[in-house]
Amino acid sequence: MSHVQYVDELVKEYLLFRGFSQTLKAFDNELKAEKEKGFRVDKIVDQLMQYIYTFDLMSLRELWGHLDIRMFSRLESHFVPSVRKLENAVLKMYLVNATVNNKQERVHEFFTKMTPELQGHSEWKEWFALPFTKNPEDNPTYSVHFTKQWQDTMLVSLHNFLATIFQCMPQPTLLTIDEDVNKLKRLQEENEALKQCLSEATKIENISDVNPGSTPQHPPIMDDFYIIAQESPLMENPKTLRNLIKNIGGGSSPILHRKSLSTTKKQLEADAISTKRACTKGRINSLNKSDVVTKRSMSCDSRLTRKRDFSIESTVERKAKDKIESNYILLSQEEYTEHKTSIIQCKSNTSGSYVATGDADGIIKVWTPIPSPKTVGTFTSSMLNANKAVTSLDWISKNERYFLHGDNSGSIHLHDTRDCKTLWEIQHEGSRIVTLACNPLESTFICSVTDSNESKLLLYDVKTKKLERTLPIDGNLTALCSVFNHNGQLLITGLSNGNLLIHDLRKNEIIDNLTCHSSPIIDIELINDYTNICILSEDGKLCQKSLNQTAKVMWETKIKIEKNAVHGKMFTFDQSGNHMLLCTQSGGNIYKMPPGAQAKILELGGHKGTLCCDWSTANQSGTCITGGAEGKARVSTLLSP
Repeated sequence: MSHVQYVDELVKEYLLFRGFSQTLKAFDNELKAEKEKGFRVDKIVDQLMQYIYTFDLMSLRELWGHLDIRMFSRLESHFVPSVRKLENAVLKMYLVNATVNNKQERVHEFFTKMTPELQGHSEWKEWFALPFTKNPEDNPTYSVHFTKQWQDTMLVSLHNFLATIFQCMPQPTLLTIDEDVNKLKRLQEENEALKQCLSEATKIENISDVNPGSTPQHPPIMDDFYIIAQESPLMENPKTLRNLIKNIGGGSSPILHRKSLSTTKKQLEADAISTKRACTKGRINSLNKSDVVTKRSMSCDSRLTRKRDFSIESTVERKAKDKIESNYILLSQEEYTEHKTSIIQCKSNTSGSYVATGDADGIIKVWTPIPSPKTVGTFTSSMLNANKAVTSLDWISKNERYFLHGDNSGSIHLHDTRDCKTLWEIQHEGSRIVTLACNPLESTFICSVTDSNESKLLLYDVKTKKLERTLPIDGNLTALCSVFNHNGQLLITGLSNGNLLIHDLRKNEIIDNLTCHSSPIIDIELINDYTNICILSEDGKLCQKSLNQTAKVMWETKIKIEKNAVHGKMFTFDQSGNHMLLCTQSGGNIYKMPPGAQAKILELGGHKGTLCCDWSTANQSGTCITGGAEGKARVSTLLSP
């Protein structure tokens, strides 16, 4: 948080440059009134101490309450005792300061206002006798709090606690500007150093090529295993397995002279050879060819030829393989057949070790996809309503052991996969859970609940299952799908009128309402840079929209959606955001972005109507899961490019 003031000045400079004088004035006023003091710990501690020394109890409670709501309430539950201990220490310091300065009226005022809040706490039981105790600094109960050592220790603890919280808070992009600049500078310096090393290595290689007496450094036997030896180890280069698969039985073998490159490669090779001859004619003519032939064996000649043509081979191979290496390789496919009805929801946990699938009968199966599908546990939805299809499902981001699901009967369940049991249930009578999504950083989740009269967007706490608040929605609309941004502070929601709604969860307000489609939005997904979002509407229109430039549509296409069917996640992306897995009538298809007939690179197949999909890229072998209307889940293991 050390760059907050610098970024504030940048924002002021920008507003002044744009002529936003009223905005600049409002920004200045809010900066003067802000309670975080630019996230400077020393300023906050000084402000707290000033309120203590001036006996301003109301301002002290107001500032601490602001910090509690703004930061402390977002901490893990095991930090709560530490927060309360520090709060009690600050209040006790207020009482000690008032007692030392003979402000008995302030002490009485403190207990008059704070008794309803403190009377239930055991550690304050003896402190209610403080106003009636003579020489409390000599009383064993209070004496330690009157020492300078205790007061200094308390201030240091408070300072360190606030500093730790500020350090761990998720930061906006603007605050990382200095870090990004340093990283870019470091990468540029590293790039220049690598260029210099490459230039020196090229000079040494050229000297070795034109020297007839130089001895080639390659092993004496030339076969496909020589190519394998040139690759870096598997642990150092994750693409080694892909290159190994392509070279064995497929590449240009020095002994077998196999030719597996396309016509494009042949043409490139011919052009490259003619260029090579023109550039090296003088150098080759300067060699004594007869001496070279008599002094070297045939194997040495083949190695020298390979060394000289290495640049040609590398250039041709690189250009010819670019097209191949940009695509995924399908390694294997298996089916999971434990469901009896249509699979509506499927979702992998963060590590890809477990998959949860839910069907139209309200049955949820948790299973392992690799090395072969195997059931870990079975959970059932609410049995109070015949219409109990699983409508939504998501894993708790901070603990892969738990997942949530909602159904058509208005029930939300939290499940424990390790003990195979349901921990709690929230019931919304006469309603339907449309969608739910877990916050990526906090122990909260959002859910959309609808009945015949109204629709609500609710924020719950996972640990306490308490309703924190109801998010505002413009008009009587239904939230059909929702997704959090990377730090969980913004929520993007697709509405039944075709609009996108963006909530700021910190302020509990709508910051934007974007018009996207004329029909309801049924699925949305943020792309890996979190500045673009893909949107699918009920009429099959799929588009990518920029969140920074709200009027800009990056691309748009039309897909076929199975009508009168309950769908789950209809599309998702790989880790890079360059490839999309899309549900189709016959199964999942993988497209290179943007999707289209020409961009399709792999058909996964296996279904008669695909209702949901998920793509786990936790390791090099990505796993695609597709759920079909026939009740089968298809597991496709891919080798990433």
